[in-house]
Order: sequence, then C-alpha cells, then structure tokens
Amino acid sequence: MNVSRSDGSLLPIRRMVDHVPAMLAYWDRNLQCRFANFAYERWFGVDPDSLVGTSIKDLLGPELFALDEPYIRGALGGTEQQFERVVPGPDGVRRQSLATYVPDMVNGQVVGFIAHVADVTKLKVAEAALRMEAVQREAALEQLRRSEATLVEAQRLGGVGNWEWDMPTDTMVWSAQMQRMFGRAPSGSLPAFADQAMLYPKASWERLQAAISETVSLGAPHVVELEYIRADGELGWLEAHGEVVRGEAGAVTQLRGTVQDITWRHHVEEGRLKVATAEAASRNKTQMLSRVSHELRTPLNAIMGFAQLLTLDDALDPKHRRWASTIAGAGQHMLELVDELLDFASAEAGRIGMQRTETDVAAMLQESISQATAAAGVKGIAFSGLPAGQAVVLFRGDRKRLKQVVDNLLSNAIKYTATGGEVAVALTETGNEINIAVRDTGLGLSPEQLEKIFTPFERLGAEMSGVPGTGLGLSLSKALVELMGGHLRVESRPGVGSTFTVALGRTLRSDEVAQEPGP
Repeated sequence: MNVSRSDGSLLPIRRMVDHVPAMLAYWDRNLQCRFANFAYERWFGVDPDSLVGTSIKDLLGPELFALDEPYIRGALGGTEQQFERVVPGPDGVRRQSLATYVPDMVNGQVVGFIAHVADVTKLKVAEAALRMEAVQREAALEQLRRSEATLVEAQRLGGVGNWEWDMPTDTMVWSAQMQRMFGRAPSGSLPAFADQAMLYPKASWERLQAAISETVSLGAPHVVELEYIRADGELGWLEAHGEVVRGEAGAVTQLRGTVQDITWRHHVEEGRLKVATAEAASRNKTQMLSRVSHELRTPLNAIMGFAQLLTLDDALDPKHRRWASTIAGAGQHMLELVDELLDFASAEAGRIGMQRTETDVAAMLQESISQATAAAGVKGIAFSGLPAGQAVVLFRGDRKRLKQVVDNLLSNAIKYTATGGEVAVALTETGNEINIAVRDTGLGLSPEQLEKIFTPFERLGAEMSGVPGTGLGLSLSKALVELMGGHLRVESRPGVGSTFTVALGRTLRSDEVAQEPGP
C-alpha cells in the first residue's frame, strides 16, 4: 500500500513507518513476526526484515518475555494492553518504553496483534524532575510554614508584634501577636491610624504621633516607649520602633515597625530605682545615726560626770542630790540609747566584728536569767529559767553579742508583761540548730504589728503607754543574730502572749570539744 505525496507521487507505507521512531510490528497468534519497522534495528540491533517469521520469545529473551507474556495473552484475548517496561538495547542503554498491544480482529476472531513501543525515557526523566521539583517545592513550602509558625511563636514568647501602614489607603496590617496585645480578634477589622488613639493614654498617643510625624518628614527611624491599654484593660508599657518605606518615585508610601511589651522591664526598673533610693536613704540614715551618736557621746559624758560629782558633794542638800541623781539616770539612759544607735548603725553597715569562740550557751543564759529574775520579781512576774541539770551546749560565735540579744529579749518580755504574768526561757537543740526561746504572757501582737516588729524605731504604739524604750532593740537583735549566721523569729497572738526564738546554726556538744582542732 502506498500513500500520495504532496506533489502527487507515491510514498510506500514501508518507507513511512520506517521513519517512525517508535517500534511497530505485527505478531500473529503463533507469536510469529509478520512485519517490523526499522526502529527494531535501533532498539535491538536486528534487521527488521530478518525478524519476519521469528518468534517474539526469541526476540525478547526468556526474562523479558516472561514479563510481557501476560500482556501478550491479554491482547490475543481481544483486549488492548498498555504497560511500561525498561528495554535494554545492544548499546547497553536501558530505555524506558510505553508499549501498546492492539488486537487484530478478523470476523470476530483475534488473528494477531499490533505492537507499538515508544521510547519515553526523556519523558520519564522530565517526569522525575517534575516530581523532584514538586517534592522540593513542598519541602520549601513546609519550611516556610514552619518558619512562619516559628516567627509567630517567637513573637508570642517575646511579646513582639509587627505592623504595616499603607498611607495612601490608610489600611493597617497587624501580626497575630500585636492583635493579642491590643485585644483584637484575628478575624476582626483593624482600626485606621487615627482611630488608634483609643489604644493609648492621651500623653502616649501624642508622643507616638510626634515620633511618626518626625519619621515621615525626616526619614529617620523612631524608637519610643509608651503606655498602652492592654487586652485586659490595664495599662502596660511598650517599646515602639518604626521606619518609612518609599515608592519608586522616592515618596513615602508606607510605615512599618514593631512593638514589644516591656511592662515587666518597666516594673523591674521602677523596682530597682526604689531599691536604690531606699538603699541610699538607709546609708544616709546610718551615717547620720553614727555621726549624731558620736557627737552626743561627748556632752553626755560631761553631763553624767558632773551629775555623779554632784551626788557626791556633801555641800548639797538631799533634794539637790536627788536632782543630780535624776540627771545621772537620764544621762545613763541617753548613753544606752547612743550605744544602741552606734551598734545599730554599725550592724546595718556590716561593720560589727563577730568573735568566734566556744561559748557555753546554757551558762550564758543562767547569767542573763539571774539578772532578769530580779527585775521580774520587782514587777510581780513569775519567771521560769532553765531546768536543773541542763546539758552543756557549746556554740561557736560571739558570746558578748549573743548575750546582748538575749538580755534585750528578756527585758522586753518583762516590760510588756503585766503583773501576775509569766516569762519563761527554754534552750533546745534540733539537729544542727540551737534554739533559745523567750516566752511571755503579755498583750501579744496582731498580724499587722508582726509585719512591723523589726522596723527600726517602731514601737507599735507602746510609746503612748509610758513603757520606756527606743524601738531599736528588736531590729538590732535581728541584725546581730543574722550576722552570727542565724535568724530571729517571733510567734504571737493578741491576748495570749509572744515567743521570740533565736535560732543558730552548727552547735557543738560537750562530747565534741575534744575532736575540735585548736587555734
């Protein structure tokens, strides 16, 4: 059969199919080749004419035939088959192929099939490249999604939001964190620039407007701290950054920037300022107390000295000697106050040197108890000291300062306990801690008074009762105990009484002394 050319001449069908790059062949029911085009030589390196009468099994070989046989049987069964296969060539090149087997029907009977095998290697390479590109694109999109999620999370954790303002259209774009900061729903509309005045106190809004105006006119970025109305309705602080974006003509078309919630930082800075101010005031107060105390000591020594001389002067009548004795007593009280002031100022400044000697706490307490028992008896107060046979408890610390603390606690207990009341002292050891407890049945203290009990010069209203005191004893005692590495605690109930406990760390028992190294 021939086909006409455009010039009217004939082109044989064979010449036409030989120019087709795909393999074309006809195989009969006995799987014998009846026709093959020139492509078989390019694919298999065989002369197509020599294939006529050859079995397809011989052409493909046993392995490839076994793979193709199901499709061959399907085509001979009357069903068109299409499948992909890798076909090795004589040049060692493996080609990706798309095979189509079309049954040849004559009078309803399949007499053979037409095989069309196209080289789709380039298509497969392109398809693989497209698949790889799609995988890479999806990976890039996933990375972008992760980056966006990470940015959103970072903004949330850092309290940082970002915004853009398109000035010609007066439209705003806010990040999710910025919407959270101002209590805006993610799906809600955003306020125009002028409407954002409601998000700030008046003074802060005016400062923000001035900063933005300067940025637009000068082109310089701005950084400003502002108060703003938070999502919970409370006032907070934020740090606002902004800069301009210019269009192609160089004109400012947009503003963009960030806001960061710095409320916590603002509070910390305020706290630091308050602490620094308080510390400076405390230092000034301590220095003043120290100076005043030193200045008072000189005239007090003169007052007390001359008052004592007057009491010894036989030329004075008894009335004048009593007056001189009163002056000496008042001077002594003033001198004790001066000593307390000096001790307190030194303790606050950390200038009190603490001795570290082995002290028998029980023996020291007996000395203080002996002195306090007499004062309690004069006032009609029952006094309970240490039990007989109290074990020796050794403490490595400053005996003088420890006794000063105990004497002050006993003095306070007796002063603030009414006639008929009771004062008791107890000494106990718990693990590595020694506890000296002074209990009284005085008026007791309310929770509000307990909060101020160790405040210097705070007498909790006792100054109106006529009970003498300076309000420094407990604050000084607390400072001394802490310098010794311990702590002073108090438990009290109104109408029941109070218990002050000195707790000191690392005690030495009498049976441990021999193991302690000498100086």
